[in-house]
Amino acid sequence: MQEWFLHRGLPLVLTRRVRSRALIERSAPMISSVGALTAMTMLLAEVTGEGPNYAYALRLGIIAAVLLAAPFVLVALHRRSTALGEMARRWGAWGVMAIFVVVMPVTVSGWSSAAAAEAPLFVLISLLAIWLTYLGFGSIAAWAFRFAWVQLGALGTLMSRALPLLMLTVVVYFTGELWQLSARMTRQRLWETVGFLAVVALVFMVTTIRDEVQALRDDRAEHTDAGGLLAGTPFTAPARTRTPLSRAEQINVVAVMVVSQAIQVVLFTAGLFAFFLALGIIAIPYDVTVLWSSEETCQIGQPPCAGTWFGVHIPIPQTVVHTSLFVAVLSGLYFTVSTSVDPLYRQRFFDPLIADVAVSLAGRDAYLEAEARS
Repeated sequence: MQEWFLHRGLPLVLTRRVRSRALIERSAPMISSVGALTAMTMLLAEVTGEGPNYAYALRLGIIAAVLLAAPFVLVALHRRSTALGEMARRWGAWGVMAIFVVVMPVTVSGWSSAAAAEAPLFVLISLLAIWLTYLGFGSIAAWAFRFAWVQLGALGTLMSRALPLLMLTVVVYFTGELWQLSARMTRQRLWETVGFLAVVALVFMVTTIRDEVQALRDDRAEHTDAGGLLAGTPFTAPARTRTPLSRAEQINVVAVMVVSQAIQVVLFTAGLFAFFLALGIIAIPYDVTVLWSSEETCQIGQPPCAGTWFGVHIPIPQTVVHTSLFVAVLSGLYFTVSTSVDPLYRQRFFDPLIADVAVSLAGRDAYLEAEARS
């Protein structure tokens, strides 16, 4: 039953004792994924830069390969369900932690004071990963990705319905003042703007979904056949009474639905970002890009600054990257708000999400009643 709740993204239904088991082993895949992504990004930044240090790049490549393989090895050891396999999994998890906390800072900065200064950051990231594992973030994210993948067809339908929005943003995209603003905007300020818009979208989603969860427990539950909802689950009989959700469980249910919708918004925004990148490369003449590029290192009349993405050099002018990202994020915010009132979005994505959460909550009620009887 515990695995059923973890599979459905409701880890906070379980007791703290259950969630505290083997935290290091369970958080190792998250840490190794973060470490592998960091090493691969640094590797690409080094290789695409001027005068790359291939020995340094080779060390980063080895670290990335080891950390990429680590989650698969740990899962294979866990499935063996033997004492030797569990011991190897435990030591493997500690090995991943050592690579991330010790080897990576030394590889990046060498045996110097800089490595000692960067080590606390890696330790902090590791502690954050362990805390998120205790809260069940991996379970929530895994369920949300599975649901978003199943509902990927709904995103295609919604993108086709978003053509009027796309036509409007295309007009805005060719505004000279927007390009001049993007050319003069530093990457830090751009990310601050993106973060502000993301927080606005997140607050809107949390507010909307919290009301939906409340309606699901109060209004709709009275007209729902709990026995039918539990068909095909580990629970044989529905609960006689519905236990009110605790604060942690409310946060868990809202988080599951918010992450699922956020994945849809991110995919939509990423698709628009790629579209505007291609449009900028194809439609904007080179001399116009030169005219509008006026950054700290590139003055008017000079070639546009080379584009970078997380330190990786790309063959696209920086102004095109900034403008495309800015317009795509604005469109993503509009998409987030408009989907709450779109009947097709509700039918194709939101209603199945509500129905799936209703099954999880019915199982939660039956689980708590069985625990109380025992």
